[in-house]
Amino acid sequence: MPLDRQELDRLQAYLRRMLSPEIGLVARARRDDMAEIILNDEPIGRITVDEEDGELAYNVTIPIEAGSATPNLNEIVRGKFGNPQLRVVPRPKKTDSSEIYLGDEYIAVLFRDDASGRAWTFEMAVLDIDLDPTGQG
Repeated sequence: MPLDRQELDRLQAYLRRMLSPEIGLVARARRDDMAEIILNDEPIGRITVDEEDGELAYNVTIPIEAGSATPNLNEIVRGKFGNPQLRVVPRPKKTDSSEIYLGDEYIAVLFRDDASGRAWTFEMAVLDIDLDPTGQG
């Protein structure tokens, strides 16, 4: 399913509300089902589109590097997006991932990519209904 400009604009508005007002999206050349996520003029991740049973979903994937093996994930995630309202909460019974909240709203998962704890991946699923222009999603 290709991403058109209107869809990218809706996704960009959503990500600006949820993560950072500085986020931009750029269509990916030769991959019409993918877009680059830009923050402060730097590519930081990607969005892919998935359509299953007529339902659209968008997968946001952003690699996050930690400076140490015992990172303060709250500081790293807040710093990455420049958003002090983001919170990292450990998951019960899971040591390889944490949940990300915007205030009290669950929005994403942060997965540890390696045993050192220095490489993480921010993964967020966005449903088409979340992109309601009234901001109710």
